[in-house]
Amino acid sequence: MSEETFRWIIAAGVVIATLCIVGMSVMMLSVIKVVAQLKGKVDHLVGRTEPMIDSVRFLVNENAPKINEIVTSTKETAANVRDVSAVAKDQAQRFGDVGRDIADRTKVQVARVDAAVDDTVEQVQELGANLKSAAMKPATEFSGVIAGIRAGVSAYAQGMRPNVSRATQDEEMFI
Repeated sequence: MSEETFRWIIAAGVVIATLCIVGMSVMMLSVIKVVAQLKGKVDHLVGRTEPMIDSVRFLVNENAPKINEIVTSTKETAANVRDVSAVAKDQAQRFGDVGRDIADRTKVQVARVDAAVDDTVEQVQELGANLKSAAMKPATEFSGVIAGIRAGVSAYAQGMRPNVSRATQDEEMFI
């Protein structure tokens, strides 16, 4: 192979590698965009939970003095204490349910984000493999064509038919 041909092959390889890098960069920008969108959704969910937490704090702060007053009051208020206690238990149960619901929804969103990131990474890896395959196939075929031309020119220049060992070697080059 001449030096000029070798340089052309190397230049083509560099161009293909550059295109692969650009392709991967575009895919990574897509991944970053998807992650940013998912982050916005999770931030929205966090924004929705903060008012619930504030209302729980408000209810606790508002009801704490009343509960203390009821506890220190006379026997007549014992019935009220039981009522308030039942309401407090009911509210605690409801807030517990809300907390579990929020945790479950957050887990689902995290699982979705994880699945989306895994899918994107898998697609980027597949793109890299496809680009590598697409880049190497023409180079391999070109190498085979050059070997064939070289064998033909060599046979023509010698002016004789190649012997069996030479023919076997030429066939192995094509394989």
